[in-house]
Amino acid sequence: MKYEQSLTAELRYRGTPESDIADILAEVRAHTPAGEDPVDHFGTPTEYAEQYTTQRPAQTKRKNRVLAILVIIAVMYTVFALLAKPLLDINVRDYTGPFMLWPALALILAGTATSFIVTTFKRAPHAAPHSAPNTR
Repeated sequence: MKYEQSLTAELRYRGTPESDIADILAEVRAHTPAGEDPVDHFGTPTEYAEQYTTQRPAQTKRKNRVLAILVIIAVMYTVFALLAKPLLDINVRDYTGPFMLWPALALILAGTATSFIVTTFKRAPHAAPHSAPNTR
């Protein structure tokens, strides 16, 4: 199972469509005898993934969306924190303590961690069952 997870991560990193990943994993399962290591038949997940992809992909939309939203919120907070005292006479340090920009850093780190988790630990797709031809 670890081989399949690593292969899935490698293929996603390279921008392979989910349907293709499912087909590749089905091929690995079909051609690996029970109890044997897929590395013996296909090589490492990185080597095997390179056969199917030649370019590094654009990152997944979901990953980019989460990171972008949290970075935008962090930037908005930073602008507010810097302009609140002179414009609104609000001292943000009364609420955050001496570390005025740490909440912004925390938002950016949360976005980065979420992006990593969404991409890395997403379940591997399963190949769609092939339907029987229509015989009407």
